Amino acid sequence: MQDEIIIKEIKEGHTEKFGELVEKYQDSLFTFIFYSVKDEGTARDILQETFIKALKEISKYKEEGKFKAWLWTIARNKLMDFYRKSSKIVPLEEETLKQEDETSKKALGQIELSHIKSLIENLPPEQKEVILMRQYLSFKEIASVLECPLGTVLARLNRAIKKIQKSLGEDYAA
Repeated sequence: MQDEIIIKEIKEGHTEKFGELVEKYQDSLFTFIFYSVKDEGTARDILQETFIKALKEISKYKEEGKFKAWLWTIARNKLMDFYRKSSKIVPLEEETLKQEDETSKKALGQIELSHIKSLIENLPPEQKEVILMRQYLSFKEIASVLECPLGTVLARLNRAIKKIQKSLGEDYAA
């Protein structure tokens, strides 16, 4: 069922339908949040807060928008709240970095996936954010979430890729 139909039903009082949206987006949204905070418990808390806020604010959602981008905006705001409150940077966890498969190893040659992830981790926040969001959202949706022009999103991604390539050395520069 399309998001817009489900949202219309929720607005008509069928709040139990919100579970369908949770089912649809919880895995990808959790992954986005987890890679931002690097702690499963914290990520689950922020995910839950995101869905609670979305349900409370669903009456304000405008059907002409994209629900997915709207939901990611809420998650991003919850992440910003978390960082403001905690004002701490969580170190990259080795357990997460060790989860790589043979396909990744072949594609990357001698470069460890953990090295790539640490390079992404060290990018400026606005570039890292675009890379993480790109896993789940289109460029247009990212621009909507970040409330900036599409060109800005593309420029941030381009700068991030160039920094990663430069860190990897000449063999990997385009």
